[in-house]
Amino acid sequence: LETHTHNFTLNYPYGGGKRFKGENVFGILRAPRIASTESIVISVPYRPPETVHTDVSAGVPLMLAFADFARKKKYWAKDIIFLVTEQEQLGMQAWLEAYHGTDDGPRILDAGSLRARAGSIQAAINLEVQSLDVSHINLKIEGLNGQLPNLDLHNLVQKLSSKNGIVAGYKQTSSSPKRSYRYQDKLENMLSMVFSQASGVPTGNHGLFHKYGIEALTLEAVKREKAQAQNQEVGSLLRIIEGISRSLNNLLERFHQSFFFYLLVSNDRFVSIGDYMPSLALMAGSLLIKAFIHYLSIYYSDDDEIDGSEQEAVQKQKPSTDIGYFSVGIVLLVAHSIGALAMFLPHSATVSRYLYEANLSTQLGLFTLLISISTIAVTLPAFCSLTPLNGDALQVAVLLELGTVLLAVGMLNFSLGFLLSVVLVPFIILLRPTISSRSRLLSWFCCLLLHPMNLMYFVLVGFTWYLFPELALKPLLTKALAATMDALTYSVVDSMIYGNWLFDLVSLIFIPSWILLWVLLFPRTELTVSPKLKTKNN
Repeated sequence: LETHTHNFTLNYPYGGGKRFKGENVFGILRAPRIASTESIVISVPYRPPETVHTDVSAGVPLMLAFADFARKKKYWAKDIIFLVTEQEQLGMQAWLEAYHGTDDGPRILDAGSLRARAGSIQAAINLEVQSLDVSHINLKIEGLNGQLPNLDLHNLVQKLSSKNGIVAGYKQTSSSPKRSYRYQDKLENMLSMVFSQASGVPTGNHGLFHKYGIEALTLEAVKREKAQAQNQEVGSLLRIIEGISRSLNNLLERFHQSFFFYLLVSNDRFVSIGDYMPSLALMAGSLLIKAFIHYLSIYYSDDDEIDGSEQEAVQKQKPSTDIGYFSVGIVLLVAHSIGALAMFLPHSATVSRYLYEANLSTQLGLFTLLISISTIAVTLPAFCSLTPLNGDALQVAVLLELGTVLLAVGMLNFSLGFLLSVVLVPFIILLRPTISSRSRLLSWFCCLLLHPMNLMYFVLVGFTWYLFPELALKPLLTKALAATMDALTYSVVDSMIYGNWLFDLVSLIFIPSWILLWVLLFPRTELTVSPKLKTKNN
């Protein structure tokens, strides 16, 4: 094997310019039958003994044993790269950037350079082996920004594992059956995938390969609870790795026949994009339909005149000059400027330096910054209130923007688009500025609940209560608040290092949309004089 080391450095954007260094080790087995045009990656994360993560050190000797076996064979048509990464996903991200030459300047993650390369990477397998005494294999498939590997790769690993006597599947546990016929189990499995995919956070090192067009997944070999005298699973694991490698070695072209967009309901059942996409299209399409209805209501009104037993609707066209397009445009510009401010300020080096000099923690500093921006947004109706007619025009713009964005997000990450639609669409459809004080207060309260910061907090309150049911109310809320600040910080850092666009999407689209909906709930009241009163005064 050609063995090399790869050094990388993380220039942490917060904390006064701290630097973290790491080192990857990789070896290349050159294909004896062909030039180095294509390759396969088999990776293992290295975790030091003091790590808080699960120990997966057994994966290193397993990978080396397979490397010793593979180097004696002559049938390889693709290079095989054996990679051991440090610092979890940081090491994998740095290695991929260095391998593909995307590190083109001073960045937060200094990927360094590689001394050797193989061919174009076709697929990758990441091994997380907790022990050589294996109970089952859990397949991790979610990648960065909700990307998924081709379904053929998942089916290949699942069937090879079952053939070699080890149960494997998505979200596989020691208590879950090989195949469940209960609708409850299938629903729980599908919802678990929806929530995991919607976060956009990779569930393993494999998730960083997807943005380079490389199909990858993680095999998490879970340790058996009751140890056995003979570890027969070692041979089974090696045969599984060999079967996967030889199957990928025989590929004449990249994976393309099967699905890239799917939801798994069990080990051998899935829901394809043609089945689940109509649900999102109907919800997002309802916003576009309502936008069209509001557009018609701006220019046309129905006056019903009752003449005996007949009722005729006479349409009268409203003059389009009544709409203050400049006022509507100013409100749109201000709202999206606030969203851009929420996105760019956390990325600013000046803000990072100020937080460090003020002796504020990163979590508290970013949380306070976004709370301040949200406070400015809440006070916006005092300066940018619109007339009812201008409000209708603004609502058309908001509905068109949200409907289009939800459809676009759903095409890239269905789970995220679906969850956002479930939360936002019912409120937006029922949104209607009213004169009744009770209805107005209810609308204000619901709109405040739908603020992205509040939504994230309430979701984490639910997760905290689910994970720690023994906590009292006050410690529960405090723990959820700390989790909210941590999640906010991680989303900002992930967007800067890995390119996770969840924080950017919420800042640029959904915070401005919330601001516009909030402005619509405060229409400007105009004093009108009835024609009878005018005649009497004359």
